[in-house]
Amino acid sequence: MKMNPWTLSVLLLLAGPLGADPGWHVEYPDSFCVVEGSTATIPCSFTHPAGLRVERVVWCPNHEICQDPTPNVYDSSNVRADSRFLYLGDRVRSCTLKIIKTVKQDAATYRFRFETNGNKYNKYTGRKGVRVTVTNGEDVKVRSSVADNVVKEGGQVTLTCTSASSFHQLDVHWYRNGHALSETGPALHLSCLTNDNAGNYTCSLDSSGRKTSAPWSLVVVEDEGRHKCDSDRSVTVSVVSVLLAVILLLLAGLVFAKRNRRHAQKKASEVFQKQEVDRKQEAVGASKEVSYATVHFKSNSLRSAPGPEHEIVYSEVVR
Repeated sequence: MKMNPWTLSVLLLLAGPLGADPGWHVEYPDSFCVVEGSTATIPCSFTHPAGLRVERVVWCPNHEICQDPTPNVYDSSNVRADSRFLYLGDRVRSCTLKIIKTVKQDAATYRFRFETNGNKYNKYTGRKGVRVTVTNGEDVKVRSSVADNVVKEGGQVTLTCTSASSFHQLDVHWYRNGHALSETGPALHLSCLTNDNAGNYTCSLDSSGRKTSAPWSLVVVEDEGRHKCDSDRSVTVSVVSVLLAVILLLLAGLVFAKRNRRHAQKKASEVFQKQEVDRKQEAVGASKEVSYATVHFKSNSLRSAPGPEHEIVYSEVVR
């Protein structure tokens, strides 16, 4: 059957390079739930046959192959793409996408496409896509690991932020009595409870804190028995104190040893210098004694051996 070249090209693009080569693949979840105003991360990975180099990556909404002129939320060859969609992947294996401050209009089916070097068919789109839904966050709730809201001092409790949507990798923020806590993540673990931990806990998927769950109230009651966490804390403090004392002693010993070593080196240097000076003085003295002996020897030789001319002069005077 004769087929139009344009139709053949479309079929190849839909099926993947060279007709669904198993070396080409994109993997992401089937669906993804995002709460309006929150930040979410869509996990994604891809593979391609060895020997190829990825030159372009694209994320697009509601299109089977992310082909032009489809508007893209991210395009590595276009720096003017939507800045709320942040590409966390690379051009090797990861294609993870982060959506910042989601809005209702972000609800869509997103697909990832990558293009490699080589002929025009070396490109692939994960046709399955990931369906993203956006909720208003009103169904977000706090669930507790304990049956009621009353916990004894020294006890522990784990609070979990849940939603009717099976949200994934969302930025969860926690609050106590309306004040933001430093802890983040879907679970909040509280241990060694004291009265300071009591209060109303809420969670939010919106960093602004305007859309929070219904409050969950924690009541901490006094325990007349011995608190295990208190004894553990005392043991920890004692161990830390001993370790600090040992470290200080070691440091003092090192300083003392270093000072003694410097002093010994200084004394040895002084002794060596003195020995050098003494050797030089002895050498100079020996040289002077040799010179004096030579001069004395020559002088004596002249006096004890008068020449014949003197004898002749004396003899003539006598006559």
